[in-house]
Amino acid sequence: MHNAVRKFFALYHHLALPGIGNLTLQTSPAQLDFVNRNIIPSLACINFSNDGIMPDKSFYSFLSQELQIDEQQAEHQFAGFTSSLRADLDEQRTIHLRGIGQLTKQSSHVINFQPEEKNSNGYFPPLVAERVIRKNAAHFIKVGEQEKTSTEMQTALRQEEKKVYIEPRRERWWIPAAILAFIGIIGIFIYYLTHNN
Repeated sequence: MHNAVRKFFALYHHLALPGIGNLTLQTSPAQLDFVNRNIIPSLACINFSNDGIMPDKSFYSFLSQELQIDEQQAEHQFAGFTSSLRADLDEQRTIHLRGIGQLTKQSSHVINFQPEEKNSNGYFPPLVAERVIRKNAAHFIKVGEQEKTSTEMQTALRQEEKKVYIEPRRERWWIPAAILAFIGIIGIFIYYLTHNN
């Protein structure tokens, strides 16, 4: 019976144990860890409530198929299973449901549930999520409030570079050369004036 109950819980994510409580499996969605550049996988957690919900018809049809008996016998065997669980809780105050967790009786009407400890990573470890930008491949870039492709931004940047460097730098090497030539001509003129007299 333990295996059939555990299989039903794994497939349908809920299990009603009359006189004990109700187990539901809830999955939290995957999350992005921007700081560490990881994608944290979805995590499953089992919640327990002391509700007196009775199992539905689909549960008993599942049990009858698993145990290969008719539904009335499945209903009767499940009632015996839950009554033995309640008796074990009353005597030992703790019972272990393999693959699900541990039930502990605190008082006459309060039962606590502790899920089985799983590997800290669960079934799937966190994934490294780094942006891959390939050379010469177009990708979207957010510029202010607008989204542009990388090719649009490259052409815009090239046009700005052309605008900045359109006016060539004037070369003024001739100014010092002209000053030196003027000084040289004056020196030659003074030399001829002083030596011709």
